[in-house]
Amino acid sequence: MNWHPDTIEFLAIQNYDHIINFYEHKIENNPDEINNYWYLGLAHLLNNNEELAQSIWLIPFLEMNLDYSLQESLIQVLDQEADRQKQKNNFLKSALIREQVQEIDNNNLANLINLCLLKHHLNSFAIEFIEETNLGKIIVQKSLSNIEIKLIIALCNIILEIPHQITLDFVTAVYPQMTVNKEFSDLLTSKIEVMADEKRFLMYGAKLLEITLLNQPNNLEIIRQIFIYYSQARNYDNAKLIALEYQKYSTTLIEKVFASYQLLYNAIESSDWLNIKDYHFTYENILNDLVKQQPNIQEKYLANWLISIGQLLLYLQDNPTKNKKFINGIGQLFQKQGNSYYSCPVHFVAPNQLAISKKLKIGYIGHTLRSHSVGLLSRWLIHHHDKEQFSIYTYFACQKDDYITQRFFKDNVHKAYSGTNIVNDFITRIEQDQIDILVDLDSFTHNLTAMIMALKPAPIQVSWLGMDSNGIPNIDYFIADPYVLPKNAQEYYSETIWRLPNTYLGIDGFEVDIPTLTRKDLEIDDKAIVYFNVQSAFKRNPHTIHLQMKILKTTPNSYLLIKGVGDDSTTQNLFKTIAQEEGVNIDKLRFLPQTPTEAIHRANLAIADVVLDTYPYNGATTTLETLWMEIPLVTRVGEQFAARNSYTFMINAGITEGIAWNDDEYIEWGVKLGTNENLRQEISWKLRQSKKTSPLWKGKQFAREMEKAYQQMWQIYSHRQ
Repeated sequence: MNWHPDTIEFLAIQNYDHIINFYEHKIENNPDEINNYWYLGLAHLLNNNEELAQSIWLIPFLEMNLDYSLQESLIQVLDQEADRQKQKNNFLKSALIREQVQEIDNNNLANLINLCLLKHHLNSFAIEFIEETNLGKIIVQKSLSNIEIKLIIALCNIILEIPHQITLDFVTAVYPQMTVNKEFSDLLTSKIEVMADEKRFLMYGAKLLEITLLNQPNNLEIIRQIFIYYSQARNYDNAKLIALEYQKYSTTLIEKVFASYQLLYNAIESSDWLNIKDYHFTYENILNDLVKQQPNIQEKYLANWLISIGQLLLYLQDNPTKNKKFINGIGQLFQKQGNSYYSCPVHFVAPNQLAISKKLKIGYIGHTLRSHSVGLLSRWLIHHHDKEQFSIYTYFACQKDDYITQRFFKDNVHKAYSGTNIVNDFITRIEQDQIDILVDLDSFTHNLTAMIMALKPAPIQVSWLGMDSNGIPNIDYFIADPYVLPKNAQEYYSETIWRLPNTYLGIDGFEVDIPTLTRKDLEIDDKAIVYFNVQSAFKRNPHTIHLQMKILKTTPNSYLLIKGVGDDSTTQNLFKTIAQEEGVNIDKLRFLPQTPTEAIHRANLAIADVVLDTYPYNGATTTLETLWMEIPLVTRVGEQFAARNSYTFMINAGITEGIAWNDDEYIEWGVKLGTNENLRQEISWKLRQSKKTSPLWKGKQFAREMEKAYQQMWQIYSHRQ
């Protein structure tokens, strides 16, 4: 069926009146030819007379007593014309015709999907249309043709980027029929990555992945990714349920390691510190088995994430000899597995053929070279580098850029490279750039950068700033200073510790905005003593909270402000429970929401009389911000790197008041600083003066010290025979 040949030239010029006259004449001469009614009504529809079109299509059924099953021939005519109009880019006309088909047959799957696609093209598609038309139910009840499958894939390409419950319901409905189609499976995977990883619709990504578990409930790789999404979305209850699912299906040693890690991670991240004892016990025992056995890991996704599992040790206990045994063993296994999975050898010039004195190429790699603690601190080194003496390269691993990225890490370097999660792409680029010294800023916090470091794309590799070292054998040096590690630390580090003369970090300060928080807002009187604790849930070790409550109990008219990421209700339960155990009225506690920007947060720190640091994992950026705002700080010094950050910063800022070497001193300093206003003022004055002289606040001087270290590292490498 098609338009009569005599109408074609008039269709081309959209002279529908002539076509209408033509078909009216045909019907007068042959009233029994039903196709003429179809085309006459269609001509009226194209001429924007919808009601007349519908009445003409009814004539054969009302006057000729035709069976309504013959509507199919009308639908064929309309479908053919809808396609023709679409090919001519007349999308509005095509949609109009398909709406008529929908009225005639609202179960016509191909038509409904085509109508969705047209509406999307016309920017008039709403996800509710899927629900209104029962599209998912229609698909479930059909045996799908190849054309219908392709249409469903085309529709999913659109709606998967609409994070909505209707989308989830639709995918749930069609998934059983579509899962065997590789094109659909690949599309679903790629859309989940886009929506969850790039656009940060984390809950949506988790829910989509849960749909894929319908026909593979024990797929641990998918379960692991769901756990990550729920954790990143701070939906700790669902994350725990998923972690328990992972544990349920775990059979191999490495799977059991990750099961224990996830359950402990979830408990700590949600501030459920009071219930971690069993998780902690299992975690350490199974880590011990892993490090001893050094098993071959068949599951590539676990081998890639292996480096992250040791970092929890730093929050649990200040025992670097024990912790480093685990961490170094994990780093060794991670590197071994990386070399078995990735074949990307890099060839360096032999040391004895190198120029000892040359313009070194320094590469910095990380996923946090942005408005993040690492980016905000490392930017000053990049900014002050002597670009005449050093060529600076930056490598961005799966990160979103912002104004910090552009200003400090792209515009201020010789070359910048942004990559996805393809390890070989980074290795190739770093080799092509002929980087002499590669500096990792991520440590445990990103598996991609850790894997790149494990594969050794540069002759000299350095770990700096991100966290404590991760024990990868191919990392040559770990940057420290005289204070942040004890003298005997080299005994348990696999990397060579390189101590800078003053501090392992120097910056030019922080941006500070206008405060938005007052004592009146918190119902605290002006004469009260305000203590401040600002850390993430990972650092809220209950032992230290007990010490803080003892300070609060001893200091008259005092309050504790608590701020940081974690589950709100669990965080409050943690602090309130310990407060009650220590005999502290919970009315002395104030829980603060997150601030819109870091600059406002720093301004709001001014409300505090004293900041109470955490242990066994101190503040780093938070400590620097406290010192910059000239506020006294109480810190408990330990043995591991994470327990000595505040110590080195305070020493370099010229103050010893507030440095405690044991629990009793921590309490004593807390009470003393809270009750002695003159001492607080003296410390504030010292901190103010330190901005003029301290190496902590001299980013340019620090850059020279780092550059000297790089040159000395190169000389050592060049002299090797």
